[in-house]
Amino acid sequence: MTPEKKIVSLKKFLEMDKGEDRLEYFNGEVIYLPSPSVEHQRVLLNIGAELRNYFKGTSCEAFALIDLWLINKEKSLNVKVQPDLMVICDKTGLRENSYCGTPALIAEIISSSNESHDRIRKYITYMEFGIKEYWIINPKLKTVEIYTLEKSEYKQAIMIPKIKTDKTAQIS
Repeated sequence: MTPEKKIVSLKKFLEMDKGEDRLEYFNGEVIYLPSPSVEHQRVLLNIGAELRNYFKGTSCEAFALIDLWLINKEKSLNVKVQPDLMVICDKTGLRENSYCGTPALIAEIISSSNESHDRIRKYITYMEFGIKEYWIINPKLKTVEIYTLEKSEYKQAIMIPKIKTDKTAQIS
């Protein structure tokens, strides 16, 4: 099932965003997101726990499923996404239920219903807004693709085959 789309003003979106729907906003285009599956949640929690432990004791912190506002005032762009996981090192933009800024890392867990959204739209958006590292996690294939930003363009840094998605997120 492809996420449903609708075009609205930022003002209208902010009104819509007060409801129960999971929404993303791409400079006028509203994307309705499906609820994450059980498998998606397992992978999210396992990798999130690993990220939390990895960054423990540093200025960086891992967050799951909070709103991320990416704003480019020079281009009059407003983008609100709900990454599965993100690592935030500069916490000045952290609010109660959202973050406004540029996370150091974003990880998206793909499924057949959202693969093109994560591989194309979010990939391009995250690259344009300067997200330094972008992970695409595929639970079905049990792989992780890691892209790093070099000279304003993503380069695939590594492809990790065969991650465990059941009890641990450790790489096998």
